Amino acid sequence: MNKVIYVSRGGHTKKLAEAVARGASCTAEALTGATQVTGADTLFVGGAIYAGSLDGKLTSFLRSLTPESARRVAVFGSCASPNASILELVRKEVPGGIEVSSEAYQCLGSFLVIVSAGHPNAADLSGAEQFGKRQAAL
Repeated sequence: MNKVIYVSRGGHTKKLAEAVARGASCTAEALTGATQVTGADTLFVGGAIYAGSLDGKLTSFLRSLTPESARRVAVFGSCASPNASILELVRKEVPGGIEVSSEAYQCLGSFLVIVSAGHPNAADLSGAEQFGKRQAAL
């Protein structure tokens, strides 16, 4: 069983999550305070980088994971800066005993509607769907 969990402030990560879920043949679920995961083969985790950090809700969720939650975590998201790595931020938060895939999907995100406007675009969403398909097959 695969699962997609995401945090989206402006709707960009939600679009990516839905594309990843299509590729992984599962559904996307917005992270809430009550979100719990048990027995996922691959847990897809999506978010964005805000001023160099993950959303606090996503960080807390990642820290709460146990080996019973998921066998592995695959990361996707967006960021206005092409130099930031959501994978590296997530790796710092996932507890030991859970594999974090070395492949992540990250596209440009927008900031103040000026920087990288128009993302995620059709190519971004197609890439996210293919990422979900590849990771679900592992």
